[in-house]
Amino acid sequence: MVSSIISDIIVYKTGFAVNRNHRRSSLFTILLFNSLLFLCSFHAWSKPFLVAADELPTCLPKDFHYEYTECDKFGGRWRVSVPDPHKCTGGVPNAPIRGKDCTFTCDAGQYLDIQGDQECHSCPKGTYSLGGGVRFDSWDHLPPGFYIKTERFSEISLLSKDSQYSTDTTNCSSSGWIPKGNFIAAYPKECATSLVYTANLVKAGSVTFEYQFSESASLLHFLVQNNQCQNLDDNRSNQYPPATEEGQWHQISLPLKSGLNVLFWKALSLLSSDDDESALRPVLIRKIEVKGVAFSSECTKCRNGTFSDRVGASYCQECPENTYSQRGASECKKCDPKTEYSTRESGSCKKKHPCTEMDYYEYETPCDKGGQTQTKYLWMKPKRCRTDLPGAKQLPAPGKMERCPQCNPGMMLIPGVGCQFCKNDEYSDGASPCEKCPVSTSPQIGYTYKWWNSMPPNVTSHCFNFEEKECVTNSGWMPAKEYVRTQYGPGELGYLLLVMEVPGFRGNEAVILDKEVKLSQLTFVFETNCSGQCYLYFMVDHQSSRPNVVKKWFGTQQKQSFVFPIMRNGTTKFSWIFMHSQWISDKGRDIGQMYITDYARIYSIEITNTITGGAGSCQKCPIGTRQDGCVPCPDGQYIDVNTTKCTPCPSNTVVHAGDAWGIESCKPCGPGLQAFGGHQCVSDCMYKDPVNNRDYNFKKLSGFQHVTGGHLFTSAGTQYYHGFNISLCGSPNGQKATCINNVTTLPKEPLGGPRTLTASICRSTLVPSRDHTSLVSTQPVSLGDHLVKIITDGNMTKEFMETGFEINDEDIHFHYKAESPTAACPNGRETIITLRCDVKQDKRGTIDLPPKCPDGTCDGCTFHFLWRSQHACPVCKDKDYDVIVGECINGEQTVHYYPPKHCMIISGEKPVTKKKKCSSIPFAIEIGSICALSVGLLLLSLVVYCWKKNKKLEYKYMMLVENSAGEKELPAADTCALDDGEEEHFDVVDFPKDTKRKSLLKTIRSKIGSKKDHSFQELEDNFVGMGLRTWTDDTKQPL
Repeated sequence: MVSSIISDIIVYKTGFAVNRNHRRSSLFTILLFNSLLFLCSFHAWSKPFLVAADELPTCLPKDFHYEYTECDKFGGRWRVSVPDPHKCTGGVPNAPIRGKDCTFTCDAGQYLDIQGDQECHSCPKGTYSLGGGVRFDSWDHLPPGFYIKTERFSEISLLSKDSQYSTDTTNCSSSGWIPKGNFIAAYPKECATSLVYTANLVKAGSVTFEYQFSESASLLHFLVQNNQCQNLDDNRSNQYPPATEEGQWHQISLPLKSGLNVLFWKALSLLSSDDDESALRPVLIRKIEVKGVAFSSECTKCRNGTFSDRVGASYCQECPENTYSQRGASECKKCDPKTEYSTRESGSCKKKHPCTEMDYYEYETPCDKGGQTQTKYLWMKPKRCRTDLPGAKQLPAPGKMERCPQCNPGMMLIPGVGCQFCKNDEYSDGASPCEKCPVSTSPQIGYTYKWWNSMPPNVTSHCFNFEEKECVTNSGWMPAKEYVRTQYGPGELGYLLLVMEVPGFRGNEAVILDKEVKLSQLTFVFETNCSGQCYLYFMVDHQSSRPNVVKKWFGTQQKQSFVFPIMRNGTTKFSWIFMHSQWISDKGRDIGQMYITDYARIYSIEITNTITGGAGSCQKCPIGTRQDGCVPCPDGQYIDVNTTKCTPCPSNTVVHAGDAWGIESCKPCGPGLQAFGGHQCVSDCMYKDPVNNRDYNFKKLSGFQHVTGGHLFTSAGTQYYHGFNISLCGSPNGQKATCINNVTTLPKEPLGGPRTLTASICRSTLVPSRDHTSLVSTQPVSLGDHLVKIITDGNMTKEFMETGFEINDEDIHFHYKAESPTAACPNGRETIITLRCDVKQDKRGTIDLPPKCPDGTCDGCTFHFLWRSQHACPVCKDKDYDVIVGECINGEQTVHYYPPKHCMIISGEKPVTKKKKCSSIPFAIEIGSICALSVGLLLLSLVVYCWKKNKKLEYKYMMLVENSAGEKELPAADTCALDDGEEEHFDVVDFPKDTKRKSLLKTIRSKIGSKKDHSFQELEDNFVGMGLRTWTDDTKQPL
């Protein structure tokens, strides 16, 4: 609509035959256009105010100037005459003239004279032009066309079912972009602040900007939108520039499409609950350049401290030290060398003050061939003081030639060169030349710095003042014989950085008894003296993680030592940073001069067990030596102190290094873990519960799992959240979870790829794009380097109550540990993953974050996750199955095995169903038949037994009766046809008198009548022995 209005602004000269209504419409359009321009510009830069039209004078010809209209549909535009706003009203403007095409631009160093002949002319001295571009490199105030937008974060967290969304009400007044002369700075803290610029490109162009922010909790997001507030489709227009090294400036150039482009530089602060605010660094932008605009109607004057000494310049040059220039200068003017000084790019000269002890520093000359050194003194550069003023200090004279002090252990003095490290197979105490280690011994290599005659080879000093690549003076850490100390130059405001780089350490990473094995140890002794507010930071930058503030000290500190255990292998940088805290708060005050006497001293630094450096002594080697030291014992073996031989460790114990002495070096693995290779404790995802005697198989849960934490939102809708990558069991070959940093990629990384961090559990900060088509991952941190134990009864009541999880006695708890300390977590971080049996969960189940702590942690150091899964149930045993036998059909029946609800079937261990042979007779009938048959057989056996017994007795009695017929008297018998063991039931046998008796005896006699007499005699003797009496039929007398 605005373009259509502008296209109608056509004003005709007086005297032209023009319809009055049309002229009135044109004037109305001009007024409307001017009003729109006024409102748009005034809304951004000043408070609205009203001026009555009757109070303004009538516009004269001199009050008008020329401007171009917007491009019309023919690709052209008009040059129209308009008055300055709020200066006059009415008048007769000049007639419009057709202007240059919309695609027309001038060359670099030229400008388009829109007020004159509409041709390109060269810029005069003291100015510059980009032609079809604009450059912003002066930040004394916010340049026209820019505005700042600051928004606070709102954290949404669900603490319970009745909880409500909570909105942060943080004051963002100190978190915006602040112009600081040579750059503009943002210190976002809890808020997000955007620097916005709108550029209307008549052709495809580009944007180039220089920025600086160290890898920390700060983040810079660059975004390009069109006039509809929509992100451009080009991925290059929506990116997160990589972090820079401390004090270094990076430059990024990105293409822009023709048309309206809204450029955003958004600074974010992604401080976590476990991050220390000292990890936050400001985001700085020094120069912004946009190409592709229509033209430059005027040349830009060179800013203070720069000059342009030729016509048609496209840039301005910097003024050197002890010179200065004002805005638009064509040359730099010199300061009075006696009374004044200036740093480079200065807009004025400063008066020199009387010299003091802080204006010079001492240093030791390198040892000459005769082994002599000398103490000398130098002025801080540039020299900012005078020696001819009353009370001024003079530069001390050089000291006497002295014998060079001894070197540090592991080093040897080389005349004319200085102290150098001994060779790999040599050692030295620093005072003697390097010697080879005795036979079967190896040097104990490390770094020991306690003499500071010069800066050691792997130690460097830096000074950064947030404005330049380096400080304008030679401020920094300086060696001073017994210590290395900070030295600020007069007026210097910045921070001093001492960096020590170590390529790596000997040994393997391991975890024993819930503790990571200490590979090395760093010890340093220091002190600070502060007249105001100052800080000393100790930082560790490992190759696989972002720089981490381990410890900070505030104010004056007495001489003390600090010990830092080193658990992780790989290239590591150790940094000591000394700085003042008022570099932002005390704006405009000469802080550098106020606190010039503040200092920090480091007396000694010692790091053990490194792969490079020097050795102060040698150690015995039980197997032998090789080029890089002792031949280590095989994995799982230690060196016996008595025999100095390699000896295997006990079962399920590990030893972290091949040169460990004594059996006490063998440490048992934690509960639920097994020794692998003799040097690490691992889990095969199989666990046996010793309390409940249950077996678990978690192999289905192995591999990688991703969990997201609670979301953070800005008022504009920008969100970020934490992503957790989990590897439950890991594996002996080292496969772990990986978190990447695809934003803050430092140039030192191979191929410029993203920095990765590997651990059992790691966390990264994720920032999705508005359309969720891309995702930025930054700030990876380890929450658990190793699995330390698996337990069931761990007395987790307190932890469950703090996090809001329900307690379950059958849970399995995996404990992980990251020993690396931070300022917020001096004991490192710990993570607990609780596995809970839930047969309702499909696939791998779900991982829940604590209800009371939606970001996984309640204190920033201990993280807790609850993993519900069917694979967390115990393995079913035979006794756990319910067996149901099916009906017998055609001689076969199906047996069904049903597991209980809270156990898991392992494939191949027990079939779900099973076939077996069967009979068609019902089972009850089979049982009844078997019982009846058994009873029948038993009764039959009893009958046969009784019959046989009766047969024998009958036979004996008949024989007795038959043989005793016709005899008058029988001898007494001892027994009566009784076997051994049988009892006598009768003393006398009476035969009743009846008719059957005689016939029975006759029958017996007839059957045995043929027997011999002596046989009957034997029977008769037996009966006589029994005292048995017989009676005759006639007389009834005893025989």
